[in-house]
Amino acid sequence: MFFELKMCSSFNFPHPTTTVDDLENLYKVYGVDRSVILDLVSTHETPETVREGYYGAYLSFFHSCGLIFPIPETIPEVLAELGLSLTQLLPKFLRHLVAFLVKAREEGLAFGLSEFPQLVLVKRNKKNPGTFLVSPCPGSHVIEDIPYRDERWREQFFVFKMDRASMDNFDFSELPQRWAENIVPSGSSSMSDQIRGLMRVLRRGRSNWSTIDQTRIQTVFALPVRTDRAPLVEESEDEAEHSQEVVETPSVQTQSSDRLTRQLVRRSSFRTSGSASRGRASGKSPLISIHDSDDKDVSRENRPPVSLSSGSEDETVAATRKRRWSSEGALPGPSHPRLVYEGDGSSFAAQSNLISLAGRMRSAGCRLPSLASSVEREAYAKVAVASSKAMEASNEYVVTMEDHVMASRNDKKIESIGFEIKTLSKELEATKREGKKDAEKIWRRVHLENKALTSQMVAQRARIAALKVERDRDIRRASRIARRDIAAKYREVLESLKDRRASKKKEVSAEIRLQEVTANIDLLTELKDGGLTMDAELARLKGMEGDCEDLVASAAVPDWSISELDLTQVSGY
Repeated sequence: MFFELKMCSSFNFPHPTTTVDDLENLYKVYGVDRSVILDLVSTHETPETVREGYYGAYLSFFHSCGLIFPIPETIPEVLAELGLSLTQLLPKFLRHLVAFLVKAREEGLAFGLSEFPQLVLVKRNKKNPGTFLVSPCPGSHVIEDIPYRDERWREQFFVFKMDRASMDNFDFSELPQRWAENIVPSGSSSMSDQIRGLMRVLRRGRSNWSTIDQTRIQTVFALPVRTDRAPLVEESEDEAEHSQEVVETPSVQTQSSDRLTRQLVRRSSFRTSGSASRGRASGKSPLISIHDSDDKDVSRENRPPVSLSSGSEDETVAATRKRRWSSEGALPGPSHPRLVYEGDGSSFAAQSNLISLAGRMRSAGCRLPSLASSVEREAYAKVAVASSKAMEASNEYVVTMEDHVMASRNDKKIESIGFEIKTLSKELEATKREGKKDAEKIWRRVHLENKALTSQMVAQRARIAALKVERDRDIRRASRIARRDIAAKYREVLESLKDRRASKKKEVSAEIRLQEVTANIDLLTELKDGGLTMDAELARLKGMEGDCEDLVASAAVPDWSISELDLTQVSGY
């Protein structure tokens, strides 16, 4: 079987959660040899793209799917044939492959690329694009109760180095470098006789998936690889084995499934009583086929009939067909139905006695009678008519029983289809239950997250309100402190100005007194020297007195005390 591949560049992957302890657990608990190099993925690695020389896998492949190191060669061979990466397989895919391999190894049979594609249907997983699962073909169920769903298995991703310790002798360069987007199977998917034989062997002792544990898998894969093939089983045998037969019969089976066709074929091998009557009226006796007991080296089908009398071609055909039915009825074998006749069987006894008599006469060296008298011909004609009717009834019975056998086979096919429908229904119900559980989990998680977010929002609002109150309080406190500081600074400035004003007044008064003293000294000096008269000087001073009063009035300064200053009022809350 061949496959057409369609490649895709990228997919969406969950963030890996594998830890160093998980990898150490593979070494200690699952018996992975230390020569196998396991490693965590880097930030840029995904199940589709890993570092050169390494290959990706999931922890669940070893925890619940039975994968071991070194990986059995058949698994990478199947991957290379399908064009898939190991990380594209769902755990269910790997479980079916491991189950087939274990059962085949235990039976000592070869199992690989030529067998696996004929036993399963590869399907694309719509829930996780880029991944694939398998379902056994009808009639290919070997292991029961294989788990259908796994939780968070894609997050348990890690890588391992591709070398002899991990891949044994397989040429890992044959594995695809990128993920396949889809696989389209082509070619014949019908089950061959070889596969039917294989399935017959694998079905023996059907077991549950829980019985395939790590110890059993390691023990089986430690055995040498066998190349034996299962015996061929034809489709009719395989169906007959599983059909519920009501009648035991070692007899005649025909290839046609059409009842009318088989009836016409059988009825054309003889004529009814009307044909026998015509033979009797014409004076010719029909033929009876008698086996010559002396012809031991000649097969029963090739022995010529012994003629008791001449007859028509139709009667010869009837006798020949009757001989053929008799010879086939004597063949042993479990695949041939045995006819069971009911009633007294007088007509069959008469026919058998007549044939037996002729055979004994021939073996004893006696010549057969010519049936020349009318009584003999009449008696023989009656026997021939009865034999013809008996043969027709016998063929009708055979057709009926063959219909029963075919109906039983159809019932078995219907039962097989019903089993498949039940299996798919169980898987669908399991999927629905898992989907419902997932939906409930998601709803509960969303509800809890929403509740937590609501609580956080209420807490944040309360915190914001508290921060606003605290901010306003801090602003008021800072404002009061600032106003107090400003008032204190104002007071300090004014006190400083007041002190400077007092000092200035003292300075001005001292200067004035100094000027007065100086003026008086100058005046007295001039008076003493006689250069100045008192009346003239007195008049001049009186004139200057009026001017000074005007200057003092115009240069008057108000009170410099704080209470008298026009300052901005600063007060606290």
